[in-house]
Amino acid sequence: MIPVKDKQYYQFCAYGFLKNLRFFDPFLLLFFLSKGFNYFDIGLLYAIREMGFVLTEIPSGIFADAFGRKKSLAYSYIAYLISFLVFYWGQTFWMLAAAMLIFSFGESFRSGTHKALIFDYLEQKSWLKHKTAYYGSTRACSQMGSALSAAIAAFIVILNPNLEMVFLFSIIPYLLGLLNISLYPSSLDRSHPTESIKDLTKEAWRLTIESWNAFKQKSLLKAAFNFSSFSAYYNSVKDYLQTIVLSFSVGVVMVEKFNTDQQNALLIGIAYTLLYLLSSLASKKSAWFQSLFRSEKEALNFSLAFGIAIGAASGIALLLNSPLTAVFLFFGIFIIENIRKPIGVTKITEYSAQQINATVLSVSSQLEAAMAAILAVFFGFIAEQFSVGLALVLSSVLLLIFFPFFLLKK
Repeated sequence: MIPVKDKQYYQFCAYGFLKNLRFFDPFLLLFFLSKGFNYFDIGLLYAIREMGFVLTEIPSGIFADAFGRKKSLAYSYIAYLISFLVFYWGQTFWMLAAAMLIFSFGESFRSGTHKALIFDYLEQKSWLKHKTAYYGSTRACSQMGSALSAAIAAFIVILNPNLEMVFLFSIIPYLLGLLNISLYPSSLDRSHPTESIKDLTKEAWRLTIESWNAFKQKSLLKAAFNFSSFSAYYNSVKDYLQTIVLSFSVGVVMVEKFNTDQQNALLIGIAYTLLYLLSSLASKKSAWFQSLFRSEKEALNFSLAFGIAIGAASGIALLLNSPLTAVFLFFGIFIIENIRKPIGVTKITEYSAQQINATVLSVSSQLEAAMAAILAVFFGFIAEQFSVGLALVLSSVLLLIFFPFFLLKK
């Protein structure tokens, strides 16, 4: 239960809502296919994005902890806005690779920073015991944003089949998001005002050492691997839902006057809107899901194994030429990710000092990105050489092989 829904709670919700108005999300893989890229090329593009994240995630976490979290989030949004323009104008592989790289800078300066900011606020209010429910509730707002985004994106593509337009329209909510961040109270910034660059560098180095020492704890390292492994799996496979939806759309006529592209856009819009509404509900129910188990560790272990099994089942359904079943099973991957996220973030922050939460969460996100990069290339290669269904099955099996190493002990 959330103690008080004050002004800051609604600002946190607005942040997530606006951040997830990414009108390109339901069409990103199709956008790359429309440029003539194959699945392996697309896997490489996703890997470039994830590796860019890996290279900048720890420095961005240190920057946020040492020099100010509001400033870090502002730089994040500026990077996003630049990437949208490069996506819009990009025609070649390398231009779009540059767009993915710039986008990854936005992700790295944002990811762990805002989570740490929320937990700082809960600490200030002495509400930390409610952190799973609180973070789950704000994340539900993010998924509501995604649901609305999918509906608007479908409308944009129906009116204008040029998929580049979804990137231009994404600029509007991100400008509003930048304004929202600027209105956060300075008490949440946790910057360290100093008089010289030398002092700032010392502060960054101190936080680096503290974070390194935190990750020497076997319990924290295990929790980070458990939490990050499924998120990496999710990030590497989620966009392939677009091609799965289209695989059963052949012959489906929803609006008589629409051409094939418009029919496809409408179907994808409906599928993603429904998916994100379910994901929003899943985030809200995260605390309830956790209560079904004796501990957070049990909840994370079960959801990891179950989520991977659902992914494997979806791949098998595709191989058996049952795309509709595959879509419904694929929905399960999204739902499990949104149930796990608040629980995992809460668990990781339990092991670190409050002042280095952003850095510790950034390291966890970096681990996730590194695994996602490997899985993205592997998935793209198998999908191109064989099929998306087989790629989904083999990716799931690969993760299940490593499951014993990610298992959190009692």
